[in-house]
Amino acid sequence: MFIYYLLVAIFLVVVVILFLTRRLLHLSTGQLIAGIAGIIFGIILGVLLGIPLSRLPGEMGEWLPLVTTIVLAIAFFFLFLNKRRAIYNFFLHVISNIVENVSKIQKWRPQAKIEKEEIKKEGILVDTSVIIDGRVENLAKTGFITERLIIPQFVILELQGIADAADKLKRNRGRRGLEIIKSLQKEKRVEVEIVDLDYPKIKKVDTKLIKLAKDQGWKILTTDYNLNRIASISGIAVLNINELANALKTILLPGEEINVKIIERGKEKDQGIGYLEDGTMLVVEGGAAYLGQEVRCEVKRIFQTEAGRMFFLEPKE
Repeated sequence: MFIYYLLVAIFLVVVVILFLTRRLLHLSTGQLIAGIAGIIFGIILGVLLGIPLSRLPGEMGEWLPLVTTIVLAIAFFFLFLNKRRAIYNFFLHVISNIVENVSKIQKWRPQAKIEKEEIKKEGILVDTSVIIDGRVENLAKTGFITERLIIPQFVILELQGIADAADKLKRNRGRRGLEIIKSLQKEKRVEVEIVDLDYPKIKKVDTKLIKLAKDQGWKILTTDYNLNRIASISGIAVLNINELANALKTILLPGEEINVKIIERGKEKDQGIGYLEDGTMLVVEGGAAYLGQEVRCEVKRIFQTEAGRMFFLEPKE
């Protein structure tokens, strides 16, 4: 009878968890192991409590042990899942104390080791587009990147394939990307690590990056719009250099005045086009008459696009 209750409890626990946790299949390996450990711990505790509870009279003695086991298994599943790091540190601390008392090794401090490993786990995955883009090298030199940059071996292989392409433009981009990696490895302000983690069954590099970032808990550094969107949907933190560049562009407010050099005609009649130093486009209404000249203009309207801000101005003269 005891084995029957135990099997029923295990079955019900699994069914309830599958219904309550829709994202179970999206959990990382560490989260899944922690959740399973919580279920096992809850079942063991429920069985131990079920022995005295089974002695209660009537149906209470029959069903209360089973209900207790199910509730404890579910509770400890979520507890271990959400507090897995603290629980892991607790058990490792207990084990270390036991080892120290038995072997009398005073210099062994596993807690410090855990913290070092946790820091080491943090990182930013660099995709192919960022390396070819080249701005990551200048960004690394500023010291704003504090986490290590992780370059998977399959990204380097993709760059090598681009460097060996028949098309001259692609070949130059691939070679430039390989040179950027060498420069990053020499940069002292940022740590660069090349990892050999791969998923041979997955063909697309972007899919591999998303899978690797999800499994390791890493961020993704990219300039690719589609990769940015898919990674964000998958719950992965994304750092987009294009978004950073747009955020750092000069901000002009309606009513401000600025000198603009008209360098070309716009799409509409009488429009002139100028640019700020950061590349921001300035559309000057009636600016075609000042082509090749610098004119004082007033900001009238601001449009926000996916590519950045566009400013529409009118000459003051």
